[in-house]
Amino acid sequence: MSANKNIERICIVITVITLILSLLFCNGQAFCIQMKASAIGYENRIFDNSKVHKIDIVMNDWDKFIEGCESEEYSSCNISIDGELIKNVGLRAKGKTSLSSVKSMDSDRYSFKVEFDQYDSTKSYHGLDKLCLNNIIQDNTYMKDYLAYTLMNDFGVGFN
Repeated sequence: MSANKNIERICIVITVITLILSLLFCNGQAFCIQMKASAIGYENRIFDNSKVHKIDIVMNDWDKFIEGCESEEYSSCNISIDGELIKNVGLRAKGKTSLSSVKSMDSDRYSFKVEFDQYDSTKSYHGLDKLCLNNIIQDNTYMKDYLAYTLMNDFGVGFN
């Protein structure tokens, strides 16, 4: 009988502590607890929409790479993002339908997938290991993706 009383007391104490901690976490600002900034390095760089970013892809044989894009094989290249050079990253054309669409349009404007850690698992762009570069071949305004992502961000939809 005394064991049951102790268990009840322990459960009550644990419940009270849990409630107090829950109130602190949910109302931390009321108790002057500041939230730690959670922005990863790449968020403030590549996803900064206050400017147009410049991405340069440097590859030994670009023409040969473009000819073999439909194979979706990675090739080594160097990429410069807003003047910052990242060496030896993986690059391939991306998509299934878009690959055939680009070819049927007699174009070489492919979408690309960049893998910063393709050849070195420790490499990233300030914490980002993959980046997709869309060709926006069917959007003459170049605004549809930007506007859609801006609206989703305004509605609180995350992109993680």
